Amino acid sequence: MSEEDLWIWNKLHWYNFPDLEELPASQDEHLTKRILPSVNFNNNNPTYIYLWNGRIRELEKINHSEETVAYLNKVGVTFYLNEPLCIGHSNTTGDHSLIFYTEFDGTEDPENLRADELTSIRYYIIRNKLTNVTVKTCDYDAGKFLPYYAKWMKVECEDTFVRNAAMVNVEDDSFSSDFNKKFINLNWRWTPHRNIIAAYLVNSSSTISFFYKTNLERLTSLPWFDLNNCPKEYKDRIYEGLSTIDDKGPFCLDVQFDNLIDSIAEPYPVNTTVDSYLDPSVEPITIEKFYKDIFCDVVTESRFAQPTANYSEKSHQPMWYKKPFIVMAPPKTLQYLREQGFQTFSDFWDESYDLCENHQERLFKIFEVIKYIESKSIEELRVMHEAMKPVLLHNHSQLRINIYDWLGSSKD
Repeated sequence: MSEEDLWIWNKLHWYNFPDLEELPASQDEHLTKRILPSVNFNNNNPTYIYLWNGRIRELEKINHSEETVAYLNKVGVTFYLNEPLCIGHSNTTGDHSLIFYTEFDGTEDPENLRADELTSIRYYIIRNKLTNVTVKTCDYDAGKFLPYYAKWMKVECEDTFVRNAAMVNVEDDSFSSDFNKKFINLNWRWTPHRNIIAAYLVNSSSTISFFYKTNLERLTSLPWFDLNNCPKEYKDRIYEGLSTIDDKGPFCLDVQFDNLIDSIAEPYPVNTTVDSYLDPSVEPITIEKFYKDIFCDVVTESRFAQPTANYSEKSHQPMWYKKPFIVMAPPKTLQYLREQGFQTFSDFWDESYDLCENHQERLFKIFEVIKYIESKSIEELRVMHEAMKPVLLHNHSQLRINIYDWLGSSKD
């Protein structure tokens, strides 16, 4: 995505408000041919779409006439938030531990949680005396974990991002168990859980992408994980992996980086051929050959130490290539995936990690699943992969049902 195009994405867009003139950017094809049709144009009722993270600054300038307020309270206003909420503590909203959102230890009281986006909407509601507002977010159980906002708005889970995810064109779509490695783990933006799992996997039978030099101060001061006081087998393996990353990195697939990146200075990878506006979720990178040679994808979603489940095109990726997956994401992400019609792998390994709300304990449970897979030979995993075939084919087909077919071609 070019810098010139970025302004389209970081704006609030609106439709069907009697006293608001639509923005030119709101006629962008992604909005008018994909997102709006995918939600049936919200029945042509007043609609906001927000494609960015954090405080909705454009909303602070919108003041409706009395006539419009009466109309909005009659027909309702709907917000579609296309990105996960930026959740923080009630006394630190807007000041987050990871640039634009906060990580937690898993013991937080929902009554004390706030979200930057919902706070902006709350101010808009109060200022305009609105009484009929619904917010659709990609955060599973957001209403449960953010009860503070129930007085002003209904908060529901409806994910416009995954509904409009990219269809991946797989050149060789055949089902094959002819692989030679056990794992793939792909990472783009730096986050602590991605750094930890990359270190855990880098010395195993795996293909990983990771571009960041180790910053131990960041990894040893997390609210949810104590590296220096975790079980010795995990601690030793992570430290060995961090050393490998620093000595042999960056670990690249088809996007090449010559040197390791400072995760504080550049949390998004940048080099001479990749700028900070490249987004693999929008501009998919061809990695088919790497998926063909692995058994299982250890998916690192954008968030981990948060209360609300969320998934993205990252979890779709192994499904396109008919591979099983372990998902590093907030609790109940697998449950959310199953509710969306996908199948997971509890018949083959322990998926109890998904229900574990203590983020460190969930990480350890994921480590144990990885160790279980590592205990199998490649031949044993090939047999397991064949046994998974009905699940993998189901997920592959379900993708085409769940993703909005804006080109009208996915069922050909």
